Amino acid sequence: MKSDLEERGSLVPKRLRDLGRVARATARSVSVLRKSGMLGALAPRTLARLVHVLRGGGRPGPHQFVRLHAASTPDKIAVVCKDERYTYAELDQRVSRLAHALSRLGVGPGSAVAIMLRNCIPYLEAQFAVAHLGATIVQVGYRLKAGEVAYILENSQSKVFLYGSDCADVAATAAREAKTVPQGAMIEVGPRYEELLASTGPVEGPPQVGGAAAGLMVYTSGTTGRPKGAMRDLRRTGLEPALDLMRQVPMSNQDRHLVACPLYHSAAPAFMLPVLLLGGTAVVLEQFDPDEALRTIDFERITSTMMVPTMYSRIVNLPSDVLRRYDTSSLRWLMSGAAPLPTALAARIEATFGPILYNFYGATETGYVTLALPGEHTARPGTIGRALQGVTIRLLDDAGQEVPDGEVGELWVRSPMLVRGYHHNQEATAESLREGYFTVGDLARRDADGYYYMADRKIDMVISGGVNIYPLEIEQLLHQHPAVLECAVVGLPDPDWGESLCAFVVLREGAHASADEIRVHVTRELADYKKPKQVLFIDALPRNPTGKVLKRELRERALSSRAG
Repeated sequence: MKSDLEERGSLVPKRLRDLGRVARATARSVSVLRKSGMLGALAPRTLARLVHVLRGGGRPGPHQFVRLHAASTPDKIAVVCKDERYTYAELDQRVSRLAHALSRLGVGPGSAVAIMLRNCIPYLEAQFAVAHLGATIVQVGYRLKAGEVAYILENSQSKVFLYGSDCADVAATAAREAKTVPQGAMIEVGPRYEELLASTGPVEGPPQVGGAAAGLMVYTSGTTGRPKGAMRDLRRTGLEPALDLMRQVPMSNQDRHLVACPLYHSAAPAFMLPVLLLGGTAVVLEQFDPDEALRTIDFERITSTMMVPTMYSRIVNLPSDVLRRYDTSSLRWLMSGAAPLPTALAARIEATFGPILYNFYGATETGYVTLALPGEHTARPGTIGRALQGVTIRLLDDAGQEVPDGEVGELWVRSPMLVRGYHHNQEATAESLREGYFTVGDLARRDADGYYYMADRKIDMVISGGVNIYPLEIEQLLHQHPAVLECAVVGLPDPDWGESLCAFVVLREGAHASADEIRVHVTRELADYKKPKQVLFIDALPRNPTGKVLKRELRERALSSRAG
């Protein structure tokens, strides 16, 4: 047994190392904030509060920076959506009121609050308010059907549900099925939401509560056919990769950032929140339209945006007279991610907007992983860039051994931004987490200069318009159709969406079904984006000796049918 003195002595080096890490992280943060112009914009009285936040004081989350800017630059516009514009002071006040209202509904440390909204300012307000209360925000796609939403509500044990009027019927049905959200905790964003905010009256700030740190849960499709809740603990999430990305991308407190992707995706908040952290302005599109995006860039003098390749493709493929109609000279940086970026498309984007295109790789589960700078994607076709600071990447073969440069391996990531795991799914967590490294099943290779290139993904996963889709979920539903004997769903190259779904169907003897009937069967239960674009009827699925369906052969057959 160690003596008390020995025990204390053994802790000193660890404490010193921890203090050293905090000091280095604080120094890096200050450097980035100085470069962005944020430090120069802060009022002197707020600097002590900033240092407190950077050192981990208080409950971590974006709400702390909203409060900071509300105290320092209260009249600066923080968020814009359609005709709504709120200053930092107004946004902070609305977040404060919502936090008090949610607190009265029982939201606190350990609680889960589900949000099913299109892009709007209340989406941001809810994220900030829930974070301050030490609760977990559960992001629900507004295109999901009632059964899908009910599973998420039940799995996350959400106690409050905020939803849009266009989702009211789905939300009500899902809540009845899940039986986790009391009727009084169903909040439709509209008059009831505004009444909740008004009912708290003017307040100085959200209540200070102790307990668990705030969290974020994003549900991603899983190979089991059920979505998996990737759980992020904001207190445990390190910022080194984010700071490195902010250092390399010319982010500024003067940025006016266009939010074009849905906020329930991980990618949209990943680039909007740093802009708000710096004291910039977020201009939110309710939904994406290429012409409207260009009009907003022109009218709002947008300086930056993050879009998936499909969105950029729809913009650069507009008629030349439409492109010339708008002034986009205010743009300083563009970010692409969430799906593979074709090199030809990257070249067209740079030809249209200039050499300001960045490309990143990351995932809900891993956070930011790599970054490619302007020109690198076209100079090194297909690259996703190099690893960010704080990120270690291993490319492993099927035996778990690292592959040499130039060879393809499964991409495993160690980073301070890794999620805690999959909520209530130890099996999926164990499959994805190994010796501190996490994988989402992507395959990549690395060149001798340290640049990474995506080679493929898990054979079953499809990315369509930046959305991850696992065909097994669709196959399980198709098997419920009375006419279907066997089926398999694969992804095929698509010029607009990156990939689209193709379903191969073997009908039962004597049964009949049309392609449209198959599609309708899918959309009765699943989101529209999971509907197969192409349905091919075949006599039998190709299989290997162990019975596994040979999806590579199916892809080749589908591509041949296109060519024919």
